[in-house]
Parts: sequence; C-alpha cells; structure tokens
Amino acid sequence: MAAIVPGLRVGNVLLVGLLAGVLVGILMVETALLEVPASVYTAVQKPKHEIFEPIAVVYALIVVSGIIVLALSRREFRTAAFALTVAGMLCLMASIVTTLLVNVPINAEIMETWSVAHPPADWAEVRDRWNLFHTIRTALNAVAFLCLLLAATSSRNRARA
Repeated sequence: MAAIVPGLRVGNVLLVGLLAGVLVGILMVETALLEVPASVYTAVQKPKHEIFEPIAVVYALIVVSGIIVLALSRREFRTAAFALTVAGMLCLMASIVTTLLVNVPINAEIMETWSVAHPPADWAEVRDRWNLFHTIRTALNAVAFLCLLLAATSSRNRARA
C-alpha cells in the first residue's frame, strides 16, 4: 500500500484539479450566457447536460473514493497533511451534496420540461439559482484542490517520496 500512495496522491490532485478547471470553465460559459435570450439559453443547456451528467457521476465516485483511501492510508493523523486531505475531502463532499440537492434537480427540470420554442416564464430565476449554486460548488472544488495540493506537497510527503 505504501508504494501506491504517492501515485494515488498525485492522481487525486490531478483529478480534483481537472474537475475544478472544468467547473471554472462552465462558470465562464454560464457568465457569457447571462446576456442571451431564453431560447438560446435552453438550446445550450440541453446538450450540455446530456454530455456532462453521465461523466460527472462516475468522475465524482472515482475522486471521492480515491480521497477516502488516501485519508485512511495516512499513518500520522495529527499532521497538516492529514488535516488538509480531510478538509479537501469535506469540500468535495459538500460540493457533491450541493450538486445533488440543487443543480441536479434543476438540470432534470430543464431536460424534462423546458422547450427551446417555449422556455418557462421563470427561466431567468432558475438560471440564476443554478448559477449561484454552481459558483458555490466551483469554490468548494477550488478549495479542495488547494488543500490536496498542499497536502501532497507537504515536507513530510516530499521526504517519503
């Protein structure tokens, strides 16, 4: 197990960093979409969710599983590296909870009930709520990435590598 941990650590940092980057990219696209009419917004959202949703579930499971294994593999529980790993894991879990409680139900509503030809009257309010919680989960993922990066590059970890 000890030989696997450095690779697992690097892999997790990479995966969380990629996830944070994707979420920042989506945030930028969503910001650009603030100026478009309802029909264009709806036309963009439907294929976006068709592509991202299946990938996101698998990706989240892989990342969280890896971090749990990483946290449990640490022998020194009273170190900064352990605390940072746990903090990163908690940020990711909070992000997943936010996603499941807010973003996923909104995505389902868009996919099941919205029409490009006739978007709902409250589409802008729904969009703004989705964007707010997407911003929150993006920030949580960025903090998770920073925590895991700091944990992976701590002096004790460098000494063992």
